Amino acid sequence: MKKLILAAIIAIFAFAANAQSNTEEIDLMQSVYGMQKKDLVAKHMKLEADQADLFWQIYDEYEVARKEIGLKRVKNIELYAEKYGNLTNEDADVLIKASIEIQSDFIKLWQKTYKKMAKSINSVTAAQFIQAESFFENMVRQELSMEIPFIGEFETK
Repeated sequence: MKKLILAAIIAIFAFAANAQSNTEEIDLMQSVYGMQKKDLVAKHMKLEADQADLFWQIYDEYEVARKEIGLKRVKNIELYAEKYGNLTNEDADVLIKASIEIQSDFIKLWQKTYKKMAKSINSVTAAQFIQAESFFENMVRQELSMEIPFIGEFETK
């Protein structure tokens, strides 16, 4: 299962890393990612018939919020790429603060979703979902970390 998930996520982000940064392509990437990801979540979750409708309703709400956070991450990466060659102290401060806020937003979304899902369905299902989401997010962060150069890695002057 992990190999399937890893292969899907790497393929998605390989495409994303090579995509131009206009809004239509970002929307397309998120649309494709959301559909593929939903299939992966469906294979991972062990839902009782009476849980499925409520789970997918909560999942869809979650995905809307997750995609908004993802757009913030994309914009921050674009800003980093724009500023990379002449990064000032102020630029670095803005970029890192935004990155920390984005990570905080993911944690807050997981907390909110876990609480709602645990109350509406059960804690085991909620934990299983958050565990899967944590795995997906870690894979995304790992892939991005491998694609985005460190500050000063490439001298552009």
